[in-house]
Amino acid sequence: MTTTKSNLLFGLGIFFLLIGLFFFLTFWLIYFGFALLLLGTILVLFSRQKWYYQLIAIGLPLGYVGFSILNAFARPETFLISDGFKGVVYIIYDEQIGEPKEFEGLRRVYKIPETGVLFTKFKQTQGIHDRKFYYISKRGDRKELGVLDYREYNEKYTINPRQVEPPRDSLAVFTPEVNVDIMLKTKYYYTTFTIGKYQDIKAWNYLYPDFIDSLRRVKANKNAL
Repeated sequence: MTTTKSNLLFGLGIFFLLIGLFFFLTFWLIYFGFALLLLGTILVLFSRQKWYYQLIAIGLPLGYVGFSILNAFARPETFLISDGFKGVVYIIYDEQIGEPKEFEGLRRVYKIPETGVLFTKFKQTQGIHDRKFYYISKRGDRKELGVLDYREYNEKYTINPRQVEPPRDSLAVFTPEVNVDIMLKTKYYYTTFTIGKYQDIKAWNYLYPDFIDSLRRVKANKNAL
């Protein structure tokens, strides 16, 4: 291969890598971005430039893409709820008075108290979540709970009714959500969800701020003893 052809392939490869990276960052063109990144990588490898030039040209954009993909996934989480609990659950993050951090392998573990409100030292996670929810008995036996979205059900106010909706008598975790809220002048970072059967649930993912603040004061007093 001539030097001119090698330089041309190398230059085109860098060009396609940069355009592919731009498309990757635009998100809605992400698949075109992957295709262009692959094309750019092939051209750089066929250019027969010195290996460290190739490594820099390919490694920088692909390294950034890999880091971005890994960073998009939140730490996996396991929620342990007392067997039979039904109602609204709040996990309040980044609390000095919170429960110590617990792990099962790489998974964070949240043990939900009978009040339904857990204060934890964990910081809130952002990104694509891998969450598992379990009822746990006093003996430690676990029963996994499914996850449903209450917006999948048809009501009188539904604008575009679904032809099929989940069973209304299924016991499940409904619509886990990550939030930042200000309650009684206290900023809380929290995840909330509701456990129960759709046909029986009256309140969705909401507890009165007064109630949460009162639990926080009680826990702070216990920790101070």
